[in-house]
Amino acid sequence: MTTAKRFRRNWGSIAILVSLACVWRNPALAGEGLLSPAPAAAPPAFQLTDVDGRESNLDALRGKIVVVNFWASWCTPCIEEMPSIQRLAETMRDKPVAVIGVNVEEGLLRVKTIVQRLGIEFPVLLDQDGAVFKRWGADVLPTTYLLDSQGVVRYVGRGPLEWDAPEIVQLLDELMQPSAGAPDGG
Repeated sequence: MTTAKRFRRNWGSIAILVSLACVWRNPALAGEGLLSPAPAAAPPAFQLTDVDGRESNLDALRGKIVVVNFWASWCTPCIEEMPSIQRLAETMRDKPVAVIGVNVEEGLLRVKTIVQRLGIEFPVLLDQDGAVFKRWGADVLPTTYLLDSQGVVRYVGRGPLEWDAPEIVQLLDELMQPSAGAPDGG
């Protein structure tokens, strides 16, 4: 049997394994994602290049609420949640909120192609070796962090979520308030 025939015969199994890879470390996330308060802490700094070759880092976003979404094009839940992240970015366009995507361990051409296909207009950075993903303590794709205007992580979303849901938009609005405290009371 040729390699091509073997590949076609096993394609269904491969597709299932790739889909499961997004949540393999936490089977409870196989359905809906979970947005949880996080211990208030500054995330590790990073300097990454976006799909247009520009350098980017979190310091440039100080003073804004920042939504950092780690994703990959092979991750079905990541792709399914991406339209809601784009809608969130559009909803927050005139507010002090920055939405950025961080693609994990994929090449520039692949990422540019999927960004164009999905109509993503917010910045997408390349974490080609997955080092930033690991330093941030992420263990599943997609993982999304909500940072306050001081650059402190306040919430983490694990698994796919509807990012433009009224509850999340309200949470972001609350984080924009000067008196917004840490979810853990700190």
